[in-house]
Amino acid sequence: MKKLLFLKVWSIGMGAMDALTGLLLILAPKQVLGLLKIAPPSPDALVFLSWIGVFVMAVGLSYGMALGKRRSRSETVWAFTALVRMMVAVFLTIKITGGTLPSAWAMVAVSDGMVALVQVVILRKGWWREEPQ
Repeated sequence: MKKLLFLKVWSIGMGAMDALTGLLLILAPKQVLGLLKIAPPSPDALVFLSWIGVFVMAVGLSYGMALGKRRSRSETVWAFTALVRMMVAVFLTIKITGGTLPSAWAMVAVSDGMVALVQVVILRKGWWREEPQ
C-alpha cells in the first residue's frame, strides 16, 4: 500500500473510531461501559462520562483535518492526537495500577497507547513530508 494511502486510511479509521465512541459516550454512556465490561458509576456521574465523550468525539473529528492537501496540517493533527492518546494511556495506567480504576480500562489504555506509538513512529519516519509518487 502506498504511504499516502495508508496515512489517509489510518486517519479515516482512527477518526471514525473516536468520533463514534465519543458520540456513543454522549448518547449512551452506560451502554458503552457495559460493552467494555466496566461497571457504570452512579447515575449522577454519567453526565461526566458524556462530557468526556465530547472530547473523544472532538479528537476523532480532528482527524478530518488530516485529509486535506496540506501535509503540514496533517502532520500536526497526527502529532496532537498522538499526544492526547499517550496522555490518556499514561493516565489510565496510573489510575489502574493505583487501584482507582478497574483493570477493564486497560483495553482503552493499550489501544490508545498502540495508536499513539504507530503515529509517533510514522511521524518520526517523515511519511507526511515525503513527495507523492
